[in-house]
Amino acid sequence: FLVRFFSHERVRRWACAVASAPKIDEDVQSRQLAVYGREAMLRLARAKVLISGLDGLGAEIAKNVILANVNAVTLHDPTVLAIADLGSNFYTTEQDVRDGKTRADACVDKLRSLNPGVTTSVLTGKLT
Repeated sequence: FLVRFFSHERVRRWACAVASAPKIDEDVQSRQLAVYGREAMLRLARAKVLISGLDGLGAEIAKNVILANVNAVTLHDPTVLAIADLGSNFYTTEQDVRDGKTRADACVDKLRSLNPGVTTSVLTGKLT
C-alpha cells in the first residue's frame, strides 16, 4: 500500500526511523509524557547533555534532566566539595567532604540511581 504512494527509498527510510526510535516506558514516564508530549520525549531520549557546575542549582538541573529520560548526561565540576556546599546540594554528604571528592564525583551515584536507564558519567578535568 505505501509503495504505491512513496518511493521504495522513502519507505525504507521511514521503516528504519521507526525501528530505531527510542522506546518510551509509559508506565514509568507517564508524568513526563503529560508535560512534554510524545514528540519531545522521543527527542529527549536521543539527547546527550553536559551539565557544568554542580552547586545547588546545577545539581537540581541535573536531577530534572536525568528524570526527563535523556540518553546520556555528563556531569562536570572539578571543584572540590566544601562544607558550605552541603546546604545547597542535597546529593552530597559530610563524608564526601572528608574524602575530598569533587562535586561531580560526590553527586554521580545518587543522580545515577534516579534513573538507571540514563548513561551518567563524570568529567572533572578542564573543558577545552
